[in-house]
Amino acid sequence: EQGNARILQRFVEKSHLLQNINNFRFGVIEANPNTVILPHHTDAEKILFVTNGRGKFTIVTHENKESFNVQRGTVLRFSAGSTVYLVNQDNREKLTIAVLAQPINQPDKYEDFFPVGNNSPKSYLQTFSNEVLETVLNSSREELQRMFQPKSGQQRQQGIFRKARPEQIRAMTQEATSSPKRREERLVFNLLNQSPVYANQNGRFFEASPNEFSQLRDINVAVSSLRLNQGSIYVP
Repeated sequence: EQGNARILQRFVEKSHLLQNINNFRFGVIEANPNTVILPHHTDAEKILFVTNGRGKFTIVTHENKESFNVQRGTVLRFSAGSTVYLVNQDNREKLTIAVLAQPINQPDKYEDFFPVGNNSPKSYLQTFSNEVLETVLNSSREELQRMFQPKSGQQRQQGIFRKARPEQIRAMTQEATSSPKRREERLVFNLLNQSPVYANQNGRFFEASPNEFSQLRDINVAVSSLRLNQGSIYVP
């Protein structure tokens, strides 16, 4: 109830003319105010485009942790295997994100993996025995049980979207470390801050091509946005 994630059918199921882009999947994420999307990693390269709202997006790799303030128009790319989580820190507005994913293991199919989740979602750590987890995580059996199960009497939240208290939101956003400006510019940009390709009194069309932005170059896609005034049309 704190949010939802939807993925469109494979492109080729719509038309055989889309065969050349069938290895991509398109989806939409919506997170309600004061909501956290649980940390996870995925076996796909992803490009995110924020269509509404604002939040804090964090990427964790084996080298460092980097966080970015995102808002409408933000384009962000992260690699497969990176652990990511997202916070909608707004008190009133939903955070909506369009996602383009390119799976790396199976064509047109990818999966998200969660380290924690008390069975909904199920943690991938729970596939290992307690003995292995105790050794690898240097934790006792009791500590592992507390990790995977809520305390007695504590309300169990389900799903990847979790409601967070204001103090939890502040802690998660304040602890995050931001990247140097030059490094950040190589990972994220705002499409709506660029000069429009076409613009008049009826609307504006923005586009970012892989020739101009290194974030898009590896998977060779462009990102575009059309802002059309009421009563106007966009000519084919």
